[in-house]
Amino acid sequence: MIVVFAAAVTGAALWAQAPAPAPKKAYMLVQSDVTNAEQYAGYAKVSPETIAKYGGKFLARGGRNLTFEGAQAPARVVVIEFPDFAAAEAWYHSPEYTAARKLRDGAATMQFVVVEGL
Repeated sequence: MIVVFAAAVTGAALWAQAPAPAPKKAYMLVQSDVTNAEQYAGYAKVSPETIAKYGGKFLARGGRNLTFEGAQAPARVVVIEFPDFAAAEAWYHSPEYTAARKLRDGAATMQFVVVEGL
C-alpha cells in the first residue's frame, strides 16, 4: 500500500508541472531602397544561406507592397521568420551575415527591426 501511495504522489507531482511554453517566433522586418542594383545582387545571392543557417525563412521578399498610412514604405520590404528572438539576433550579428552586409555597403539604405511574435 505504501508503494501505491508513493506512485500516486509521484504521478500527482508530474501532473502539477506545467509544460514549458513554446518559444515565441520572431519576425525581422526589413525595408530597403536599393541604389546600386548590381552590387546589391551579390548581397541578395549570399544572404539567404546565412538566414537559413540560423533557422530563418522568408515570408515576404520584395514583393508588391502598398502603404496605407504614414510615410511611403521603401520600394523593397522583406519579412523573415526566425524560431525565436535570440536566433534573429544571433543571425544579424553573426560573422556570416556581417560578411554579407559588407557586400551591400553603399548599395542600399536599410532598416532592420525584429519583433517577437505572439
